[in-house]
Amino acid sequence: MSQPCVLVLHSSRFGQSTKIAQAICDKLNASGVATELAALTNDTAPDPQRFNALVLVMSVRYGHFDKAVDRLITHHLSWMESVPTLLVTVSLTARNPEKCDPAIHSYTRKFLEATPWKPTHTEVVAGMLEYPRYNIFDRVAIQLIMHMTKGPTDKHTVIEYTNWDRVATMAGEFADVVKTASNNE
Repeated sequence: MSQPCVLVLHSSRFGQSTKIAQAICDKLNASGVATELAALTNDTAPDPQRFNALVLVMSVRYGHFDKAVDRLITHHLSWMESVPTLLVTVSLTARNPEKCDPAIHSYTRKFLEATPWKPTHTEVVAGMLEYPRYNIFDRVAIQLIMHMTKGPTDKHTVIEYTNWDRVATMAGEFADVVKTASNNE
């Protein structure tokens, strides 16, 4: 491979994880690392001949990641362990700075404890709160969670909590990791 190529997979319910994944692609590309962006599905099958790194941008929905990640890990663990990987958890609880630490963020920590995959890098970033877009079930459930975590509950609230500077920095740092790994092949 002449230029490193990173597969950037995203799992998003309302689109914020997709936006974050695109921003990571943009920064990787600007850093000289080629990318391919795709939605994570049950049929996702990375080609080890094409990709020498993986970024997985996963939204948390009611405390859980998309089940397709379990299938990806089960079927492609050996490849995932052989290349640089970055897991990015997108969660509204990360609107509080202390919850951005993967070791403290409960959903990320539980996921990593339960899976055989150990990403080489892990980040937690805040998502977007967009009550007007949610159906009644999602809105009420998120309002309950927000009430419990002292967040906004007004049904008209729209707040983008994502720290885009941090996303760019993390992507730049990962680009350096990918380029170093590629040079050592």
